[in-house]
Amino acid sequence: MFPIRIVAIPTEVSEEVRKTMRAPFHGFPAHAELATDNAPCRHCLRTIVSGKDRRILFTYDRFAGVEALPQPGPVYIHEGPCPRYESDSGFPEELRGSPRTLEAYGRGRRLLGQEYVADGKFEPAVEKLFGHEEVDYIQVHSTIAGCFTFRIERADRQVTAPEATSASSQPARM
Repeated sequence: MFPIRIVAIPTEVSEEVRKTMRAPFHGFPAHAELATDNAPCRHCLRTIVSGKDRRILFTYDRFAGVEALPQPGPVYIHEGPCPRYESDSGFPEELRGSPRTLEAYGRGRRLLGQEYVADGKFEPAVEKLFGHEEVDYIQVHSTIAGCFTFRIERADRQVTAPEATSASSQPARM
């Protein structure tokens, strides 16, 4: 298996959303509620439990810090503080029971491959996608809802683009 790192939403983003109830992407309003279904927190990658946990829904650019061209979409985090998922912890165990779509990207947000995993065996799919040298990172999504969950990066490569970080946080100019 290639050495990988799991990249959850940054702590700074989660803390800012909780504090301001605004999304980092263009300052769209965030929404807090008691969870009505089970969904993963994009910060700790643990389940937000229906009827028990409170969550915040907000718009997040899944390419923030990686690519200049944004692609925002809805994500959840726990309403209260939670620890960020450790990047060297492997595929999150709590997510193995739900189908995920893995999209492999190269620089310039070029989609190079896609794998659907419904049996919880993610490592062979990750290995297959990273078997292509031009793949820099993999975006992981819910196959059912289509929303972004987290990113997988090659541990031996830096994929963060400094120009992408500042570009994705700037308001649109019309």
